[in-house]
Formats: sequence, C-alpha cells, structure tokens
Amino acid sequence: MKLSITYSLVFSILLFSSACNNSKDSDPIIPDDTSGIPGSVKVTGEVEILKTGTFTSQSGSNTKGMIDLVTDESGSYFIKLGSDFTSSFHTGTVTVYLSSSKDLTLSEKESFQLVAVVNEPGEHYFKLANFPDSKFSHGILWCGAAAIPFGFAELK
Repeated sequence: MKLSITYSLVFSILLFSSACNNSKDSDPIIPDDTSGIPGSVKVTGEVEILKTGTFTSQSGSNTKGMIDLVTDESGSYFIKLGSDFTSSFHTGTVTVYLSSSKDLTLSEKESFQLVAVVNEPGEHYFKLANFPDSKFSHGILWCGAAAIPFGFAELK
C-alpha cells in the first residue's frame, strides 16, 4: 500500500512539473508559432524609466527581479526585465503580459496585453508597438500550459 502511494505521489509531481513545457497547445493566447511574438531586442543609448515594479513570486516559481516600462532616445517604448530577473525556467518558457490587475484574466481580452515569451533569466528588452494603455497597471509572468501565475509586479 505504501509503495503505491509513493508511486502515485511521484507521478503527480512529475505530471505537474512537466505541465509548463514549451508546448503552447493549452495556452489560447500563445500561438504554436511564436515567431510573431516579439523577442528580446538590443537597446543602445540612454533609456528613461517611466514606470517600475518589483516582481512578487507566485506558485512556488521563485520569481524575482525588476520590470520597467522604458523609452529610448528615438521615442520607442519597451518592457525591460532587469539583470536581477529570474523565474522557474526549468518548466519551459514564461509569458510576459501587461494587465489591468495583479490577476491575469485570459477570458477578458481587454484586460491584458501580450508582451513576449521569455525563456531565460537576466536583462531583456521587449519592444512595444506604442505606449501601453494606462489601464495596464501590472506586469504578469504566466505559465500558460499549467495556467498558473509565476509572478506579478505593480508598475508605478
């Protein structure tokens, strides 16, 4: 009896830990082909921080670091993840969103904006098409396959 409980526990842990792999099948916001989603870009010159926040970890992801809304000398806007940024990448990629609250509500498309997919710690710049709507007050890190938050930060 103890042996079957142990096997069941191990199986459950393995199932959960593999839930956030690189497959996008269960994330309705991330297409199978992520080539259309902006990746990290190189920014040269000075940037001005317009809003900043510090991630609060969720779901045992050990997420930490800074997120900033910045503009460069040409007037382009970016979401910047700081050099201190980290999360649980052993489970796959993590999606960055802007949201109107600390809770991502995927059923309300007007409450969030997809920013990028990030799959490694450290500094990243993600170019935005324009200045984000003022209703987006939070940065969110989300594991779509497991449908769980990995962290949030209020942008002030």
